[in-house]
Amino acid sequence: MLKRTTVNIDLATNEREILLKYFPNGVCAFDLEMTGLSPIFDKIIEIAAIKLLPDGSVEFFHELINPLIEIPEHTIQFHQLTNEQLRNAPTLKKPLREFINFYGNLPLMAHNAMFDASFLIRGIHEYNYEISLSSIFDSCKFARGLYKGKEIKPENFKLSTCAEFFKIDFNHHQALDDAVVCLKVFANTLIEHDKNHSSDNFKAHSYLFKLNAFQKPEQYILPNKLKEIKTYLVDRKPFYIRYKGGQSKGKYRKIKPISLLPLPQGLVLYAECLKDRMNKYFYIKKIQKISEKDLDDE
Repeated sequence: MLKRTTVNIDLATNEREILLKYFPNGVCAFDLEMTGLSPIFDKIIEIAAIKLLPDGSVEFFHELINPLIEIPEHTIQFHQLTNEQLRNAPTLKKPLREFINFYGNLPLMAHNAMFDASFLIRGIHEYNYEISLSSIFDSCKFARGLYKGKEIKPENFKLSTCAEFFKIDFNHHQALDDAVVCLKVFANTLIEHDKNHSSDNFKAHSYLFKLNAFQKPEQYILPNKLKEIKTYLVDRKPFYIRYKGGQSKGKYRKIKPISLLPLPQGLVLYAECLKDRMNKYFYIKKIQKISEKDLDDE
């Protein structure tokens, strides 16, 4: 089986100390590599995590996964994993069970955690595993919130850029490296946070939700009238939606789809609104119709 290596896995003393100050019972940073960005259609192909324990020691989890579907060429350039390489890897059921046992009820963190958490939740529902009490934290959200408006800050808040800002060296898009660096980025952001903020408000910039907020598997069901969204997502093709809400209420707006994601409030279409060039969440239950063209012009 293909082996993936990791570098720079050690945590500095100050990184361990700050993490255990805020997570005294321990914390687990994880990263997934997937066939795409939509847990409704795409599959996990790699799981990796680093767990910091209350005594300051660390443990690691890593498993490659056979997705049993074709891995798109445009994603291989990022994670460098092919169907041939994963042909003898296990399917998701057993590794996911082992990963759930690995983190237990510990807080979980990831970079752009909404995507990784969505795939994790999808797998939990698919195999009817018990949903833990884990809280989800986002190192990207944390860094963006803390450095907003500051003169000295990362050029952007991609994991690689944050790693460079904090002088962390690693191999991006290898899941174990990404998980380790996520934990180190979160730790360094906490160190910066402690310089100017009270210790009780870090959650405002970093917390997303609890895993057990996703008790209903129907949050993954796409209504039949919107099934064509899958084609647009696969082809990365812009289309029009008539949306019940926002400034263009009831009118068609052109969007470029990125992903379908579950939220505690329901399934959302994450997309770039081509009117203002901003990425937005559109609740599926508020999308009234979709079209290849702007029907308001007819």
